[in-house]
Amino acid sequence: MQFRGKLEVSSDVVDEGEVDQSYRRVLTPDIDELSEYGFAKFCWMRYSEGFSRDEEGVYACVMYHPDERTYAFLTLQSDLGVGRETLATFITYLDDGDVLETMNGGRHCILADVTGYRIEDPYVAELSQHWRAHQHHLAQSSAERVEKTPQCVVESGVAFYKAYIQELLAQKVIKFASPDKQSIRYTLAGALRSQKMARTGGKRLQKIIQDAPRHAPSLDYQIASHVRMDAGLAGQERTGWIGKALLLLVSLGAFMLSFGFRMDAPVLLILVAVLFLHEFGHLLAMKVCGFRDLQILFIPFLGAAARGDKDQAPAWQKVIVDLMGPAPGLILGIALCFYLPLDAPDWMTRAVFMLIVLNYFNLAPVQPLDGGQLWNLLFFRRWPMAQFIFFCLSILAFAAFSWWSQEIVLGLVALFWMYLLPNQWRQARLFSHIRRKYPHLPQHDRPARLAAAYESVKELKLPWSGAVAYQEVRALMQRLTEKPPFAWEILFGITLYLTLVIGAPAALMQTRYGEALKDTVAPWLAEKGMNWDGQIANAKSPRERLSLLIAAGDYYFYSGDEAMAEKYYDLALKETERKGISPEEKIKVLYQLAQALFMNTNDKESVSIAYLQEALRLYQKERIQNGELLPDIYELLVECYLFQSDYTSALKNIDGAFANSDIRRNEQRVAQLYMLKGNALSELHRVVEAERAYIQGIKASKSVDFKRTVELRLLEFYLNEGLNDAAIKRLESLLYGPKAFTGYTDGISYNLNLRLAWAYYSKERYIDAEITLRSLLVDMTDAGLGDVSLLPALELLHIVQSAHDPWQAAGTRIWIEQIAENTLDLAPDAYIDSLREQLQYIPKSSRYRRKLAEAGLISFGANNTSET
Repeated sequence: MQFRGKLEVSSDVVDEGEVDQSYRRVLTPDIDELSEYGFAKFCWMRYSEGFSRDEEGVYACVMYHPDERTYAFLTLQSDLGVGRETLATFITYLDDGDVLETMNGGRHCILADVTGYRIEDPYVAELSQHWRAHQHHLAQSSAERVEKTPQCVVESGVAFYKAYIQELLAQKVIKFASPDKQSIRYTLAGALRSQKMARTGGKRLQKIIQDAPRHAPSLDYQIASHVRMDAGLAGQERTGWIGKALLLLVSLGAFMLSFGFRMDAPVLLILVAVLFLHEFGHLLAMKVCGFRDLQILFIPFLGAAARGDKDQAPAWQKVIVDLMGPAPGLILGIALCFYLPLDAPDWMTRAVFMLIVLNYFNLAPVQPLDGGQLWNLLFFRRWPMAQFIFFCLSILAFAAFSWWSQEIVLGLVALFWMYLLPNQWRQARLFSHIRRKYPHLPQHDRPARLAAAYESVKELKLPWSGAVAYQEVRALMQRLTEKPPFAWEILFGITLYLTLVIGAPAALMQTRYGEALKDTVAPWLAEKGMNWDGQIANAKSPRERLSLLIAAGDYYFYSGDEAMAEKYYDLALKETERKGISPEEKIKVLYQLAQALFMNTNDKESVSIAYLQEALRLYQKERIQNGELLPDIYELLVECYLFQSDYTSALKNIDGAFANSDIRRNEQRVAQLYMLKGNALSELHRVVEAERAYIQGIKASKSVDFKRTVELRLLEFYLNEGLNDAAIKRLESLLYGPKAFTGYTDGISYNLNLRLAWAYYSKERYIDAEITLRSLLVDMTDAGLGDVSLLPALELLHIVQSAHDPWQAAGTRIWIEQIAENTLDLAPDAYIDSLREQLQYIPKSSRYRRKLAEAGLISFGANNTSET
């Protein structure tokens, strides 16, 4: 923010009776001291400050020394950190037109010299030292001193201000801030110059603070200086849209740097977009409710924030502002779930996921989240100790969730709020003390409220002084003037809040991702479960009974108890024979029962197949238009046939699925069916058709993760069928080609290189195999992978070297034995088990087993005849 100043100031002579008694009491000690030095009261004046919006102005006592013909100006000290309550300035008028002025501790604030004014500053702690310094400068001047009338003294100050402003304009330190040229503000160069001089002068000012006598500030000074500081802050000019845009961009850059090392660029861009939409919702609500000085900022390592100011904003407006952050993102995310295709690109799926999860998480009743801010506003803000307890519980919640989720960002939030905890406790004590001691404090009597606040700070011995005390009391004043929410505002806020908290999951359950949500939520349900049998027995209609039976089956199925799920699904299936149950509901029960049976370990795939075939028959018989469940039925049916090794029936049902128009329009389903078709054809050794099916699945898939899955399955197919040339070509293209497939993790890239080396070895391309393995070992070592994970690659390198260079193979064997011996907690059995776990990456055809045996690797199965 910048300070907007006035082009002109005013100054008047006033009677002493117009000055508030508390103001005069603050100046009395210095008036008495100057009287001892020969000064006498000359007049009282009131003047307006150039960068303050205080219409009342500032009062000053002018004293005159008849022998030295010098005037002393006494006013309140504006710098709360100096330690003195008054600010003295000595001024002597000379007959040559010059003015000698000696201030104390403020010369660094003067940004330009004015012709005819000689300003000195000794930077001393005592008033006596200040007066001697002025006398010293007077002694160096030979000009005669001139007396002035009170009005002339007052007018000289206005004249100096005009000359000073013109000099600053000429040096481009300031510029006009309005078209009428009645207000001014700092230029960028002027602001930088002011800050530089303030730092330089601040060092000298610290010496005054250290040398000044320590004493507690008077209550009168604290009240008067508080009012003056408020007036000065009111003179701050709000940052323009260009400045706010620059602040937003700078904060955005810092935020992206803080998260850039933790996530990929596309994910980071999605996160930024989701956070901006969230904060823009807050900003839009503030704009509608009449808030001013709106701003969005990103916070590195944490998130983003929106801010705005409005005096005495009613509680219902604050409720809207709090909830308009998460509400737009939640509504947009859930709406997209209704229309988002299952084969949508990964970035789109992640965007929808972040929209829903981040905004719903923000509704948690934990500070500083929006839900916590709402709860604090409606229930705790009026009761300081309850608010402090809520603050502590929020810290514990963040710390616990950070530990559980292993998320460092939440831990940083907890640490930051823990740092604020002592000050929150002091604020709670202060607020409670004031409410107890001053129960009937006048709302509109500002001096009385300030006196109560500063007296309470002193009584409670809170460690606040100077600017810190001002900031804390200012925050307290805002709380004292806030009106508590009315009952209807509390009801309004809770209604909106519960609508979002309950309505969002309920709406999401109606989308095609509802089943996935059940899968996520069910494990969190209590182990005791619900009284399903009692609720089912009390059902008032067949439809309600069916719904409860399905809900009970879903609960046990997603909780991992397939036997209980089968029981309730079976009862639900019998319930579908009653009147009033639609075919669509029966099809859903058939599918869920078949799914529970297939997931159960009781070899009931044939029963699952019968239920699924019955569901397909109902689809055809009833000519049901809604085929949303049809792809799931076909997919589960194919998996059942593949599990039973009935590959011919699996292919037949895959062709039936392709005949369905709904499935053909779903590219992700098509890709999945092509992969299943490839699996079935590969088991039937129909090599050409299987290869074609896998390639079609890769082309049809729009999901990066699923495309990778099909690619890996195709490679396994090549190696199992002994198609080493095709495997080498595919692997080289994936790993090193111009269109190399991206998105592989270090582990998958390692396994691909391992398979490529096996393919080279099978084609007796030993040099290529050895180069691949040595490069792989270097990459793994640079990546910091452990010694144990190097063993499979070393074993393969030993095999390759044994085929063409026994001497090198002997060296590799020694290396393997050293790693096995030096690795912590690695027994020989564990070493063999580690190699056996890697056997899944070695093709299982008999010719490879034969080569393994020839290479002396019978130890792979020495301790255990089963294979992974």
